[in-house]
Amino acid sequence: MNASGHSVWLESRDQADVGDSDRLYALYGHLDDVTGITSPAIESAFLLAPDGQKTDLDMNTGDWLPGYGWIGYAYSDMTYSSPGDYLFAIARTPSVYDPSWHGSGPSNPRLGYSVAKMAINVGNESNKTSWDTGLAFDINPDKAPYAIHAGENVTFLAKYNGQPVNATFSAFPNNAMALTQTGSTGSDGSFMVNFSQGGLWQVSASYDINEPATWTATMESAGHYKVGDMVPYNTTRYSTYMMVYVRK
Repeated sequence: MNASGHSVWLESRDQADVGDSDRLYALYGHLDDVTGITSPAIESAFLLAPDGQKTDLDMNTGDWLPGYGWIGYAYSDMTYSSPGDYLFAIARTPSVYDPSWHGSGPSNPRLGYSVAKMAINVGNESNKTSWDTGLAFDINPDKAPYAIHAGENVTFLAKYNGQPVNATFSAFPNNAMALTQTGSTGSDGSFMVNFSQGGLWQVSASYDINEPATWTATMESAGHYKVGDMVPYNTTRYSTYMMVYVRK
């Protein structure tokens, strides 16, 4: 995985009290090019409550954020009504990408499905051991993401349709991409991340299925395809991005 590639980042407080209202943010782009950050193309945005109830979120858009400046982003406001762990997640609209379009590799078009997620603990109460989106491909740490501290090694597990799979992974803090950790999980689906410093981190994994097919475009890619086009691809790539705020 290329840590410098486009991806979705979610931001909000990861701990709150019952009755608190918070704003949930979603940004898309390269973290090393802040002026290029935009609002993500969203297929679905939702919040899973501690009891598993799913709330579909209506995402608004903005164009200015402190610390970022003039950027595009999406947001939704939420009030937490019960204690436990909530999960904020956004699934991007699927699309086909070919590395040859930007000279980053030989032609090998792939259909990409990606989801970003973050856990939010409310009322300092939880009995969860996983934070699943309910989508096909997912990753989870072996401890609560909001309880991770700088210097800790944490094991994650990658699963496709509930089964461990051999995936690639990447992890890095949002302000120090030079500290990126990458690798492959092996057949047991597990990988370890060393959270070497505090702050916001993105941990992600991708799983490829090599089965050529054709996708009917639901969005436009300038110069490559338009809505309704039949677009061939060789591989389907599922990616999950988890935001973790690491304490000191």
